[in-house]
Amino acid sequence: MIIEQLRNLLIVGVIAVVMWSASAVYKSNTSQNVQETTEYSQQAINNFNGTSSEELLAIEKLLDESYDSLYRSREYFDSEIIKLHEASKDMEVLWYPNQEKKEYLFIKKGEVEESVIDVNNYKITIISTSYEPLNTEIKITNNKKLVYAKNYEGVVLALIYKIKVNQTFYYILGLCSGGTHGCGILVPIINDGDKLIVGNVIEDVDFSNFLETENFFTKNGELYTVFDDSRYFFNYSSSNNASYNSAVPRIFKFDKKTGNTILVTNDFIDLYKKSVQIISDDLIKLKDNIPEKIRHTIPKISSGFLAPYLDYYLGMAIIADKTHASETREKVEKLYFDFFGNEYSPEAHFDGYKDFEM
Repeated sequence: MIIEQLRNLLIVGVIAVVMWSASAVYKSNTSQNVQETTEYSQQAINNFNGTSSEELLAIEKLLDESYDSLYRSREYFDSEIIKLHEASKDMEVLWYPNQEKKEYLFIKKGEVEESVIDVNNYKITIISTSYEPLNTEIKITNNKKLVYAKNYEGVVLALIYKIKVNQTFYYILGLCSGGTHGCGILVPIINDGDKLIVGNVIEDVDFSNFLETENFFTKNGELYTVFDDSRYFFNYSSSNNASYNSAVPRIFKFDKKTGNTILVTNDFIDLYKKSVQIISDDLIKLKDNIPEKIRHTIPKISSGFLAPYLDYYLGMAIIADKTHASETREKVEKLYFDFFGNEYSPEAHFDGYKDFEM
């Protein structure tokens, strides 16, 4: 049993080393290091028999370095969003999570927290109970007259953003169930002039990496943000970073006239197309560097470390080109079989993201 476990670990290690060497040209290594790593990886594959514990230890040492070798596409996407954020000179983030000094009234009584925000003649009151069952109530009054009230079961207040764009103020409330992935509800409240508008909420927002300041940017005087769709996180059996590696970032706009959040990925198609090209090239390069005899043993161990990237590829590619969604599904399915052989894993989602095609 121990020998078989070591053999399985060696296979994972060999694949991980190849993953690292296939992407090493994109990291800040010298040419010599890349060449040495590639030669070592190839030697490990050629000598693969699952019995060398010394070789196993050497390969496992590189496992952590190789884990995120397919992350280049998401790094590119995030870097472009940061550029948009930095170019948003008409935007000012006034309140943000974990701000030391709160500029609104905050009262904590045992497991009940009350936040009160004054906006001209309006008062926004958020009351959250952190004991089971979790609950958050949002009330808005105008000159002490109740104009809005809504109860959100199973969540507590997790964050408040106040963002100013020109003369419009956006109060963005994040409600969370206490989990980490797909746990959030986002409530946008917009103050434009003497009006206060509550927009439609966005559910299943991924707060695993929080909602960062850099996720916000402006375009033509409107506020935009990026949310991760990590719907398949709990399907993966063995990937510590499965949520972030599989998550498909989607861009939304806060409509200051209605307060609603509007999906606007179609306005950023070039960004999605370039991101798709990067992940496609890197997956194919990885496949070409792993001999078939090793590739097809992956399902017997776990496909978890690679499957998230295939989900990311599928979701991003459908957004980039909705008219060819069927062809995209076939392409991703073929790539899956090229890696794992002709057997399905519960972590395969070739029929996923149907809603992305709308």
